[in-house]
Amino acid sequence: MDFYATLAVSFVLLLAAAGMTSAHLRAWKSAWEKELDAEEFDYRRRRFRRRMQTSAMLAVLAVALSVGHAATNWWIRSGWFAAVFWLATMLLACWVGLLALVDIWATKHYYGRLRHNCLVERAKLEAELRRVQSVEGNGRKGNDE
Repeated sequence: MDFYATLAVSFVLLLAAAGMTSAHLRAWKSAWEKELDAEEFDYRRRRFRRRMQTSAMLAVLAVALSVGHAATNWWIRSGWFAAVFWLATMLLACWVGLLALVDIWATKHYYGRLRHNCLVERAKLEAELRRVQSVEGNGRKGNDE
């Protein structure tokens, strides 16, 4: 790939990392200001940490692409350096992907548990409503007769 194309991709990745970092900081500030229960606060704290780590590593990947391209093409001709550098870069990219998958799983798990709890609470309330309606219905029949 051409150096300028690599530089453009790196710049876009850097902008994306900066935008994501800004969004994560705003979301964390909003969560910090709310009165959250301990479980939700812990979930949001972990999510913030995961997402900040992912954004920071995305920025490191952006820089690594440009520096690695320049170093392996212009300055350093060592095959070992290139192999180790690009292997480390690929491992970093895999780690970013793994963190993204963990974030998806954690979000699905957390909100799935909330949904389950809401459904259980709804079922309890509906059962209570049916019980109250049947008691009121039995009382009205006795008054009408």
